[in-house]
Amino acid sequence: MLNSIAEKNELFLNACYNYNVKKRISITALIVIIFAELVGLFGILHLKHIFDIQVVSYNELVNDVIEEKDDIYQIKALLYKYEYYMSAMIFGTEEFGSELKATVSQTELELRNQIIKHGLLMNKMQEGSDEAILFRSVNDDVLNYLNYNAVLLSMKKSNNVPELQDFITSRLVPLITRVNISIDKLSALSETQTELYKTILNENLQKSGVTSFLSLVLMIIAIVVSISITYKLLGELETDNNVLKFKTELHEQRINEIQNNTIIGIADLVESRSGETGQHVKRTSHLVGLILAQAKKHNLWPELLTEQYIDFVTRAAPMHDIGKIIISDTILNKPGKLTPEEFEIMKTHASAGAKIVYEILGGIENIKYVEIASDIAHFHHEKWNGKGYPEGKKEKEIPLCARIMAVADVFDALISERCYKKAMSYEDAFNLIQNESGEHFDPQIVELFMELKDEILAER
Repeated sequence: MLNSIAEKNELFLNACYNYNVKKRISITALIVIIFAELVGLFGILHLKHIFDIQVVSYNELVNDVIEEKDDIYQIKALLYKYEYYMSAMIFGTEEFGSELKATVSQTELELRNQIIKHGLLMNKMQEGSDEAILFRSVNDDVLNYLNYNAVLLSMKKSNNVPELQDFITSRLVPLITRVNISIDKLSALSETQTELYKTILNENLQKSGVTSFLSLVLMIIAIVVSISITYKLLGELETDNNVLKFKTELHEQRINEIQNNTIIGIADLVESRSGETGQHVKRTSHLVGLILAQAKKHNLWPELLTEQYIDFVTRAAPMHDIGKIIISDTILNKPGKLTPEEFEIMKTHASAGAKIVYEILGGIENIKYVEIASDIAHFHHEKWNGKGYPEGKKEKEIPLCARIMAVADVFDALISERCYKKAMSYEDAFNLIQNESGEHFDPQIVELFMELKDEILAER
């Protein structure tokens, strides 16, 4: 009996003990679960808070970069526009009249207004930083450039051509080259800053990941919520990054288009001084492209004729006669045959063109492109038999791009009316090119050119 009561008491006590243990375990588990939920919720909220801060910060940085890039783009675009119209004012004739002067004044006003905006951006930057120094350099150089052009207009009125040319070469060209270099450095600096901001953002995201990881371990539900929020925020960041990348590429594309159009515009302006229509540079560039494509089709010069080389030669072709900018109108527009002395002066445009190409494009364009443009300007009057100028190079001593340019330039000159001659028929021009094979021109290039005869005749 006693044993039975004792056993019952022991069972009751064991049951109470087990109940209390289970209760304590349940309460502890509940506390752990609640704690885990709170920690998980805190982790999620903390992670969202960090992400929100990063998104806001990143957007601010992106907007600053875009604003600075837009400023750089606007200044460069206005500079190219102003250079083009000022060239027309300085080297053109009086026929441009008041309309051109009004356009130049309006462009200068736009440029000065942009410089004011440029200065406001500069004031936001840390004093003495590389970016602030470059911004101030661009600001000062552009203002000096505008003042120099005012001096040029005064010098033009005096008709002192040597003094005008000396001022352009010694003052104006170095200054605008420095401006372009500073602007390109600013573009590169903006890219560097963008990459730095991405790195900082990635580092902060990695730190935030630790908090999210602990929260995810404590509560499975937090994983789903955290992944959902993280995925959404990262999608927003990726969208912002793609927008910035698109705008950057668009700005670079616009700048390249403006630069190419400006080069063609300057080349047209130089050609127009000798009474030509300005289409000469476009036609010769087209002919050069046809010859290069034909050579590629025959797998000629495979190591040299890369896609980049073909693009560079075709784009550089319009600058072949840019050196004529130093030749006086009297010689350029002479209706008759040049005297030996005048012809010697005319021949200097080849060497001058090579120098001008380096002064304009050096440090701005790809060095290979600059070298090709310089070779075309320098050597396109050399002859296969060594009797050309300025250096009397012969055969393969003459760069390939210049040998191709020689055929295209002479052919278009033959079929075009000039102040000193009538236009030749296409048939006679083709015959002349054929007859000069091995004398004036590279025989292999003449052969390629003659294969294009039907296509060229169909295009006229």
